[in-house]
Amino acid sequence: MKIQALLDMIKTQIHILQTRIKPIADQKFSHSRFDMQLFRHKSTHLSNCQKELQNLYNQLRHSVLLNHIEQVNFLTEKISYQIQALSRELSTQSLRNKESAFLEKKEDGDLYKRLALCQNYERRLLNMFNEKELYINTLTNHKKRYQCKKDLVTLAGRLYRCRQSLIRIEKLIEYQHNQLLE
Repeated sequence: MKIQALLDMIKTQIHILQTRIKPIADQKFSHSRFDMQLFRHKSTHLSNCQKELQNLYNQLRHSVLLNHIEQVNFLTEKISYQIQALSRELSTQSLRNKESAFLEKKEDGDLYKRLALCQNYERRLLNMFNEKELYINTLTNHKKRYQCKKDLVTLAGRLYRCRQSLIRIEKLIEYQHNQLLE
């Protein structure tokens, strides 16, 4: 394939992506959608990813003019991966919107219920952890002691995740209260 034809094809694909991204370009996502190897910065906006893609395309054109074959190959591959990733992300937008709407609706009604369940779970995990700790001190068999220590580590992990969930739920409740006061 001739270089100019390749550049034109890439430019067309970038233009198509820009058109598709435009309606949601400045919509903020809760977290970066792409790997740091794919896009240099962790952006929560597709417009920033689109700008990076355009910058890479400009670098590619410059490398073609300078006849830097290795750079052209590298940039072409990276641009191709970025175009594919952005296209996949755009294809999932309708699903993401439905999921977000469902989660928001679900979270509004049952935050206090989730908080109570999580607090109950934390209490039960803490009891199990304390009982296991007491039990481990009575064991003399090394295999049983080792297994009990593994169980303790597992319980500690569950307790940690439970407490992280409690913190998130409490922050959501606080956020909702602040929204009502405004």
